[in-house]
Amino acid sequence: MSDRKKEETSIDELLQNMPKFTDHRSKEEVYNRVKIEIEAQVKEEKRKIMVMSFSKWMPFVVSVAAILLLTFLVSSYTNQEEKSMSNDSTEQSENLRTMDAKEESETVMEEDAAPQQANEMTAMTKMLDTPIELIPLHKTTSVYEESINGGTVFHFSLVENALTVPISIIIPKERMEADFPDGTPTSLQLYERYAAQIDEEALGFMEYHPYKGYFVVEGNVLKHYLPNDHGYDRASGSTTTYEQSLNEIFTDFDSILPVNEDGTTIVWDQAGEIKEPRKLPGSSGHYNFYIYHASNGEDYLSPSFGNTYKSLSEALLAMKDVENDFYTSVIPSNVSYTYSEQNGTAVVRFDEQLDLEALDPFAATRLIEAFALTAASFGEEVKLENLVQQQWAEFDLTKSLPVPLGPNGFIMSDK
Repeated sequence: MSDRKKEETSIDELLQNMPKFTDHRSKEEVYNRVKIEIEAQVKEEKRKIMVMSFSKWMPFVVSVAAILLLTFLVSSYTNQEEKSMSNDSTEQSENLRTMDAKEESETVMEEDAAPQQANEMTAMTKMLDTPIELIPLHKTTSVYEESINGGTVFHFSLVENALTVPISIIIPKERMEADFPDGTPTSLQLYERYAAQIDEEALGFMEYHPYKGYFVVEGNVLKHYLPNDHGYDRASGSTTTYEQSLNEIFTDFDSILPVNEDGTTIVWDQAGEIKEPRKLPGSSGHYNFYIYHASNGEDYLSPSFGNTYKSLSEALLAMKDVENDFYTSVIPSNVSYTYSEQNGTAVVRFDEQLDLEALDPFAATRLIEAFALTAASFGEEVKLENLVQQQWAEFDLTKSLPVPLGPNGFIMSDK
């Protein structure tokens, strides 16, 4: 047997004995995993552009393009070389001819798939480049079941001055059906799909999302795999911001556990090793709500530093008092009230009849909704008594207030 035949036989046996590698992940899971990494890099570069000219971006872009181009060229050259060697050999075995036929078939399939892959890459690029337009609600500031029109609420968290502000984004039903044809997504799937497209700076806040690292679901526990330079533990303020934002976003998970990128126990600066998951109470965190006046001039309803209360009565009565300069009370200084419980319903009664017309219209609406949000965080409803008006905006004040799904509502544009 010639040396050439021995070599071909050895190659043939090697290929047949190679283990078969399989990937059991779904295409959607792989796509979301890759997309969130790409989006994180894109947002990181957008942060750097504030202090870097566009020209300094070009080497990075050109390098990526060059790597992609080189990959395609090397792949193409390798396939052509293999075909050439096969055509030059006149003493091929039957097994090698079969292998060549398979390679040619795969090459044809790759060539047929190339236009589709190019279209998918183009679509992804357009998606990453296009920020999502968020339109604020007008009649109410919070989101209610009757206001979502069959859509889905995406809970998100904005960050400014190391403070978090929860917002509630209504995703229209048509967009949900297009983006999630397989069914109702989790809060993590919503975050991975939309977070990087939300222009936080356009809303007047800092670019904080997407989070560094990636998430893995284990039952009702969310594991956050973090790189060494994540920075979420640099100070107590950054840790509080990180924890509060997680709680405001991932509302359908019981707890979260940050770990190192390799899955080992993480050592948190000032706190040591984190071995047990931390609870995520979500919207049932026993908060009360105040006004946060953002630097963009807008007012938002938000818990004060995520402070919690033991009882609803304590939380409602504490809404009158503010212990810091970042938040203000929704209750005018000359207004007082008492708390009671009647037939299992929480009741707030104003000591003197309150005329909502005497307040700014938006301030009056925020006052009503702050009470409703505070009660909702305890899983309860609240009724307001001794008001001049029986109807205000969308609220029937003769009944218990409707339960909000979340504060600070926006509608996601379907463009």
